[in-house]
Amino acid sequence: MASLIATGKWQINSTCTEQGRACSFLVHGLVLFCAFLWLQSSASAQELTLSIEDIQSPSFSASAIVAKLRGEDFSTLTVEIGELIVQGKKWKKVGLICADVRLEKRGVYCKKGMFKGKISFPVSFSYLPGEKQLSLTLNPAPREKWELFAQLRNSSWETRLSVTNGAVAQLAPWLPATTPVPSAGLISGQLSLAGKDKVPLSVSGDIQFKQLAFSDATGLHAGEKMDGRVKMQANKRGTAWKWQADLDLRNGEVFWQPLYFSKGGHSLTVKGSLNKNFFTVEQGQLKLDGIGNAELSGKWNQVDGYLNDFDLRGSGINVDGLYRILLKPYFEKTAFADLKTKGKIDLNWQFRNRATQVFDFKTHDVDIDDEKQRFALNGMNANIPWNRAQPAQANIRIKTGRVLNLPLGEMHIPLQMDGLHFALASLSIPLLDGKLNLADFEASMQNNAWRWQFSGGIAPISMEQFSNAMKIPVMQGTLSGVIPKITYADETLRMNGALLFKLFDGTVVVKNLVMLEPLGLAPRLMSDVDMRNLDLGLLTNAFSFGSIEGRIDVNVEDMVMSNWQPVRFKAKVLSSPGSYRKKISQRAVQNISALGGAGAAAAIQRSFLGIFEQFGYDKIGLSCALVNGVCVMEGVENTANGFVIVKGGGIPAITVIGYNRQVSWDELLQRLKRITQSNVKPVVQ
Repeated sequence: MASLIATGKWQINSTCTEQGRACSFLVHGLVLFCAFLWLQSSASAQELTLSIEDIQSPSFSASAIVAKLRGEDFSTLTVEIGELIVQGKKWKKVGLICADVRLEKRGVYCKKGMFKGKISFPVSFSYLPGEKQLSLTLNPAPREKWELFAQLRNSSWETRLSVTNGAVAQLAPWLPATTPVPSAGLISGQLSLAGKDKVPLSVSGDIQFKQLAFSDATGLHAGEKMDGRVKMQANKRGTAWKWQADLDLRNGEVFWQPLYFSKGGHSLTVKGSLNKNFFTVEQGQLKLDGIGNAELSGKWNQVDGYLNDFDLRGSGINVDGLYRILLKPYFEKTAFADLKTKGKIDLNWQFRNRATQVFDFKTHDVDIDDEKQRFALNGMNANIPWNRAQPAQANIRIKTGRVLNLPLGEMHIPLQMDGLHFALASLSIPLLDGKLNLADFEASMQNNAWRWQFSGGIAPISMEQFSNAMKIPVMQGTLSGVIPKITYADETLRMNGALLFKLFDGTVVVKNLVMLEPLGLAPRLMSDVDMRNLDLGLLTNAFSFGSIEGRIDVNVEDMVMSNWQPVRFKAKVLSSPGSYRKKISQRAVQNISALGGAGAAAAIQRSFLGIFEQFGYDKIGLSCALVNGVCVMEGVENTANGFVIVKGGGIPAITVIGYNRQVSWDELLQRLKRITQSNVKPVVQ
């Protein structure tokens, strides 16, 4: 058997992958050398062998290469590579077998080759040295085909990759570690790249994908069951590129922290330019299913790495979809985390030099309802033509609203805008049968944080209507008050002065009011409250407590509430000073006894028990210091074993004594609830 062996070491320092030159040094070298040996060999030779120690280039390297041509007509080619490294990826003991190789004057052809490695699959290729043309076809799986074509014409070159049912998971090893990695799905289509010398001049692609899935290592970006199409075209003109692209996502889910798109129906069409300084979107159309259509454009500064310009224009945008898909994720830790919305908006947003210059915003019959029933705005029609450089007036009209369970009437808000300063001289909002009046509202952006302030008052409101709206026991009288200057800065709301109300024929003064994160999920409120000379008759009748005649003062100090639940306070209830009628009904005695808990006792002159429904008293007093969920209680005065809640006076006299000084706050609330639902018999001594 005749054999020819060539050994040596090739050092390749140039790279052609980026330039489109044949893109295969290994195939080129093997083909030329084997062809030379074949042409020089005798007819009796049955095997030609080529051994290469290593091949190196910036993009790949190969070592321990052995190529053999066998058979009577040298129709069988085998190539074995001990180690192959491409872009940092390493394979050991890979090879190629071609049983029908044809070595012709024009070039070399292999129609029935087989790649050997961890996985084996069919491969075919042709290489035409004179025409500088390479064609390579891979069939990694049934119905899957990857076809590479590359050709060099003088100084011009082109490459083309065509894919049919390509498994995208195979691309994962070639992608950067920071890029989301495809894990499932098929792609079909074509990518083309052409240029001259070392300069790419055109790029185009048209790829369809089915059931595509991807994710990254952080879990912050992922997609599932995605069907769609990507098209792109780019051509170099002078020193800049002109490009256009289309993305159509027909089906599938996408999560891109914090946004989640649960279904398809989205598309993006854009065109623009690219140079060494700027990436520019000259024109774009965005369609988001469930939200609407918008036009966009912008310019990204590649040198400094910031957005220089951006325009977004849309009309008839669906508020419900806009909130659920795009806005809600950013409101998760605010009071706007759970809203029901509807209506349409128009938007013109112009961003220049890292700042918004124009924000022209219109709403059409917009409803905003908090699902926790804390607030609502309905029938909102607004025109807000904000311009950083020009003063303007916003006109906002709202048909109805709600704060907690309190209904608000129709309102018109003529808001003055001057850059980042907003002002409203006065606003009167119908509230039940009265009004909520706001005055001297101002808001401005200072040191990248919002600050605002206002003052106002409450015109008389029927306590009966207020009670019905709040779904609490019906109270009589009116509610009115003065709201002092209230300011907001650094996520803190403060009241400068005292909030004064008229309630139960007495006065209520709220002082030292501070609220931390008022727009957060769990606002924290701190204040002191003084109530003076409240009519006990109006108060007890409202809450079905029994009848008590007299006046009472209430003092609450160091009150702290978190998410509207009390955390700490010192509260004291005590009969008001002065001369007035002091009577208490037997039902009220029973309820106060029940409020004192187990061991509370009512002492009464026995001879009058079956005769009188009302009794006299000298003082009523009860205090609670709430700490760590426990209420430490005291009364008007102490006794040997307890504390006096009601101190008797007059004829017949009655005294109520409590013995349990420490009570769980939750238990105390349950006692108050039971008091209005049943009659509790007093302990008679």
